[in-house]
Amino acid sequence: MASPSYTQDLLDKIRALPDDKIAQVADFVEFLKLKHQQAAATLDERLRVAVEAGLITPPEPGAQRSSVTDTPPISVPGRPLSEIVLEDRR
Repeated sequence: MASPSYTQDLLDKIRALPDDKIAQVADFVEFLKLKHQQAAATLDERLRVAVEAGLITPPEPGAQRSSVTDTPPISVPGRPLSEIVLEDRR
């Protein structure tokens, strides 16, 4: 998150703009907000579809799992089998 002084400086710069430029800034901020919401919605939708299809199993809150015991290890040509430990940090 931006510091209060940076935020205040930005607001002062916006207030100094003519009305038509302030409208452009407002439109741009709305565009960024919608873009962020759509990206989050897309990710949430993809996750929901993957869970419903049984492709992934969401972890239990506070659970810890090992890819070696829960799923097969990842095989990378030329490298030993890897072990990845995932921890749910919700």
